[in-house]
Amino acid sequence: MGKRTTLLATVALPIVSLVWQPVQAAMVRPALVESGMPHVITVQEGDLSEAEQRKLRRQRQKEQQQQENGEQQGERRKKQREAAEGDDQQQQDRQKAREERRQKQREAEAGDQQQQDRQKAREERRQKQREAEAGDQQQDRQKAREERRQKQREAEAGDQQQQDRQKAREERRQKQREAEAGDQQQQDRQKAREERRQKQREAASEEQQQQDRQKAREERRQKQREAAAEEEQQQDRQKAREERRQKQREAAEDREREEKKAERPRRKRDEDRERIARDPSKTNETIELPFVDGAAVLDSDKDFDNRKGSAREERRRKRAEERENVRIRVPESDRDAQVGWKDRDRVRYESGERERGERRDRRPRYEERDGWRVEREFDNRAVINFGDRIIVRSDDGRRLSRRASETYYEDLPHGRVREVIIRPNGDRVVTIRSRYGDVIQRSRIDRSGSEYVMFYAPEIDRDSRPTFVDPGERLPPMRLTVPVDEYIIDTSAEEERDYRDFLERPPVEPVERVYTLDEVKYSARIRDKVRRIDLDTITFATGSSEISVNQAATLRKVADAMNEILDKDAGETFLIEGHTDAVGSDESNLVLSDERAEAVANVLTDVYDIPPENLATQGYGERFLKIDTDAAEQLNRRVTIRRVTPLVKPVAMAE
Repeated sequence: MGKRTTLLATVALPIVSLVWQPVQAAMVRPALVESGMPHVITVQEGDLSEAEQRKLRRQRQKEQQQQENGEQQGERRKKQREAAEGDDQQQQDRQKAREERRQKQREAEAGDQQQQDRQKAREERRQKQREAEAGDQQQDRQKAREERRQKQREAEAGDQQQQDRQKAREERRQKQREAEAGDQQQQDRQKAREERRQKQREAASEEQQQQDRQKAREERRQKQREAAAEEEQQQDRQKAREERRQKQREAAEDREREEKKAERPRRKRDEDRERIARDPSKTNETIELPFVDGAAVLDSDKDFDNRKGSAREERRRKRAEERENVRIRVPESDRDAQVGWKDRDRVRYESGERERGERRDRRPRYEERDGWRVEREFDNRAVINFGDRIIVRSDDGRRLSRRASETYYEDLPHGRVREVIIRPNGDRVVTIRSRYGDVIQRSRIDRSGSEYVMFYAPEIDRDSRPTFVDPGERLPPMRLTVPVDEYIIDTSAEEERDYRDFLERPPVEPVERVYTLDEVKYSARIRDKVRRIDLDTITFATGSSEISVNQAATLRKVADAMNEILDKDAGETFLIEGHTDAVGSDESNLVLSDERAEAVANVLTDVYDIPPENLATQGYGERFLKIDTDAAEQLNRRVTIRRVTPLVKPVAMAE
């Protein structure tokens, strides 16, 4: 009993005091438990029995366990509160459970039964706590499962994303492969197209080459046909030439028979003049033709005789005095005649087509020189007055282009004009003129490209020379040192003469420089340097420039000689001079004489096939009479031929 009393005093009373404490105190207890303060009951173990001690130990163990459980429960509650702050219903359930536990604890504090009830309640609470803990654990597990599921879902989502990315990569790779395949196909198609185009180009090139070969074959055949036609034409021309020559011989024989029958009187010879004519070098006086009323041999002397002022005899005396100091060396060849150029650089002929020109739409009209006055115009001729002289000037381009297939003009620098005449056989005649119409250069370019130069005076391209100056005025009087019959040939008197040999002979005195065609035409002193043939077998009717067939036949021997010279050198040039008697006005005689020169040039071209570009024409009217008379005189109505090649191009200097 004593032990029970002691146990009651030591164990039960404190418990009862705890149970019956005010609610507010009981409400604070969980805070003490939660604060970690241990609930210590001091009992003297020596005063207790072994069973009580075990019970006390169990009680302590339970309290300790309870305390630990309380601490654990507090920690769990803390965790639960922290984990489930938003779950109000669970908080209320836990609060209700705490109230029930406290109520049960208070009821259990009244006695053992109550203690047992409390113990039981505690066991129930513990069970509930365990269940709650199990529930909490279940929740934790559920939460863990949810977390794991979430992670799994996230992992699955990551895997799905990874799969999606992998799938996307695969799709991109597939598209890339398809694109690469498309590019490869595109490249293959492009390559195939290029190959087809290359094959087409090769086929087109082959076709073009085939066409070119065919065209070349056609051109060769055409050239062969043209060559055959040309050869046939050459043969026809040769045959026609032989026929014309035969007819000419027959006509000449008929004419000779008619002349013998008519017994035409010849002009009476002058013995004194003939003696001087055989060796003119022995006198300084003016040399005259060796027959009665014969005029001066040299045109420059005729010009001097016709000047106004003192009497003719006085002028001739002064001229003879000027000749005393003149020493003349007769050249042996054209090159020897041009010895004045021996220290100069050699001249290389330049092509007439070397410069690019601008096409004109009409024939040019050249500028007039200073001091020139046009008195009258006749068709393509103009009578010009300058100083104390009158001249006739014609456009020889019309004569050269009579049978041309095309003629056009081009403007060149420095006011020059290029005239191009295209023949049906493909030959081109190219003439370059200055702004005043002077011929700077003339050449013929055949269809093979070979160029033959007739005139070449490039110096006047650098010197405009607006005023014409007779270059013969700067030279001393001409002194003839060769026999007259080696200087002049009359075709009526010397039919058996070798005209080719005569025309090929060099000038009778040295040539200072290359002269322009106009300088040669308008300077008697310069023309006197070369020999001449008087075609006195051409007897024009008064006021006429027509040539009969019989008279044209008399040109055969001279024409044959000219053709032989041109066969040797296609760049030779011949000057055809026309003359009249003293009947009529100066202007009309100038025009008539120019027409007569052109008529002879046309006969030489049309009948004897002498190219027109190798012929230059000029009329002089009554200025250079052969018979010194104002009456109508047949011998004054004549035409003269000179070979002027060494005067108009640098024969000695050309390369």
